[in-house]
Amino acid sequence: MDLSAAPSRHIDRAVVAWAVLVFALLFLGLLPLYVLHLDLAKLAANSSGAPPIAIVGILFTAYTPTVAALLVAWRWPGAGGVRRLLKPLGRWRIHPGWYLVALLGPIPLLLLGDLVYVLLGGNAPRHWLALPTGTAEGGMSALLFTIGAVIAGAVGEELGWRGFGQRRLQTGIGALAAAIVIGLLWSTWHLWPVAVPGGLSLFDWTDFPQTYLRLTSTAILYAWLYNGSRGSLLLVLVAHGAYNIDNSIVQTPDSGLHAIPIIVAVLHGLAALGVVVGTNPRTLTRGVNQLEA
Repeated sequence: MDLSAAPSRHIDRAVVAWAVLVFALLFLGLLPLYVLHLDLAKLAANSSGAPPIAIVGILFTAYTPTVAALLVAWRWPGAGGVRRLLKPLGRWRIHPGWYLVALLGPIPLLLLGDLVYVLLGGNAPRHWLALPTGTAEGGMSALLFTIGAVIAGAVGEELGWRGFGQRRLQTGIGALAAAIVIGLLWSTWHLWPVAVPGGLSLFDWTDFPQTYLRLTSTAILYAWLYNGSRGSLLLVLVAHGAYNIDNSIVQTPDSGLHAIPIIVAVLHGLAALGVVVGTNPRTLTRGVNQLEA
C-alpha cells in the first residue's frame, strides 16, 4: 500500500456503504427498544424480565462495525472480499515491543489520570490496581461484563474500524485524516444510547466532548499501531481488548466518575498529538511510505 502519493479526491463508495450499513444495523439492533417502548435507563438498572429480543438487539449493536465490514467486503464490487479483510488478522510476526505497547500502554495512561485527579484535590482510589475477579465488587456479573467487553470491543469492532474503514480510507486521504474520520464515526456510534428512550439520562454533559476527544485520539493511536506494525490487525485487536481489561484493573474513586474520564481523554489527546508530531501524517509512521495492504 503506497501512501506516499498525494491524497486522492476519489470517494471510496465501499467505505461510504460500510459506514451507512454500520448505523443501519445499529438501528436494527435498537429497534425492539422503540417498538416495545422500553426505557434504557430502567433496563440498565435492572434487566431481569426484559424481553430477550431487546437484550439480543443491544448485544448485536456491539458487533455492527464488523458485521457491516464482512457484508460489504463480501458483496460490494471492488471491496476486496472477505479473505482480504481477514488476512491482516494473521499478521502476528512483528516486533515484541509492539505487543508490550498494546497490552500495557493503557495502564500508565489510566494511572496518570488518577494521579492528576488526586493532585487536583480529588480523593485517591481505595486501591490503585485490582485484578478483575468474580469475587470483587460487582461479583461475577462484573467479571462477565469485562470478558464481554473485551470480545465485543476487539472482535466486534476492529474488523470494521481499522480492518476496513482505516485501511481503505488512508489510501485516499492519508492515515491521519482517515483516523480522524474513523474516530468521529466511532465516537458517534458509541453514543447510541442518547437516541433511545431513557438513554440520555444515563449521560452527563461532559460525556460527549470527552468521548469524541478520547476515541478520536485513540483512533489515531490505533492507526499508528496498525501502520507501524505494517498492517497487523491482530495487534489492534490486542490493544482494544487490553484497554478494556486495563480499564477494569485501574481503579477509579467514586468521586471521580465524571472528572477522571475527562482527564484521561485529554491524556489520550496528548498521546495522539505526540504520535502526530513524531510521524509522517500521511502514514503515521516514521519515514515509511510503503505499508502492507
